[in-house]
Amino acid sequence: MIKKFYIIFSLFLTQLIFSQSDTSIIFSEIMFYPTSGNNEFVEIYNTSSTQSVNLSNWKIKYYTSSNDVIVDAGFGTVLQPQTFAIIFENDYDLLNGIYSGLVPSNTLVLKIADGSFGSSGMANTTSRPLWLLNAANDTIDYYFYSADNLQTYSDEKILMNRDSSQSNWANSLVSNGTPGFTNSVTPLNYDLIVSSLIFNPPQPILREDVSVTTTIKNKGALPAGNFAVEIYNDINFDSIGQANEFIFSQLYSNLVSGDSITASTILSSLAVGSYQIISKVNF
Repeated sequence: MIKKFYIIFSLFLTQLIFSQSDTSIIFSEIMFYPTSGNNEFVEIYNTSSTQSVNLSNWKIKYYTSSNDVIVDAGFGTVLQPQTFAIIFENDYDLLNGIYSGLVPSNTLVLKIADGSFGSSGMANTTSRPLWLLNAANDTIDYYFYSADNLQTYSDEKILMNRDSSQSNWANSLVSNGTPGFTNSVTPLNYDLIVSSLIFNPPQPILREDVSVTTTIKNKGALPAGNFAVEIYNDINFDSIGQANEFIFSQLYSNLVSGDSITASTILSSLAVGSYQIISKVNF
């Protein structure tokens, strides 16, 4: 009997007091290994839903180098709520550079006052720390990037509302990164996937019952409620579950982010032939 199946589908204490608007600014992406020397960038994000922040005289400190002052690149220095800002080196060509046309129009574009981050640019193959400082030189955010990236692939923060620990950062999934828009490693708010489809026994004999078990995982950032898992016996092998091929359905609710559920049904007394089973989640 031939069977076929497819799945479709650091603790620190301080006496300094910062304003709420200051602490809403975070590092969100670091491009330290670009295609050429003057294409490094640092991306930051305003997590506040209500407050704009003026970044005039803010600074980026790279490793042991002197502070790099953030300056107006011709678009002002005020970062709007829930908006990204891209900080380029001073000699980056905004009109003809490799990110031209990639940065969204609502992204604030800034530069640093000199021609490179640190004394001669960021290290490509050695992990290094960066600090984000406000105008009063208070540390607002900190990230120690891990230099295990291929060239042109940045470090991206996964969830903007979480801390800057290494576990909340990952290598970008796209070349040249995501300057000014949602990071490639950031999950969708809602993202249910079929993660497995298993048969038992895997090689049944004539007239034997077969258990079909499918696993659904919530890869989204938010809980998923009111979804249905469906299983079809794809009789015509067109990889589309149709009404006459339907064999199972179950409703579920409140699957939290990162968790999985399993659903099972039985194919009874199978005859000789080939079978293609489809597992599907409707949300």
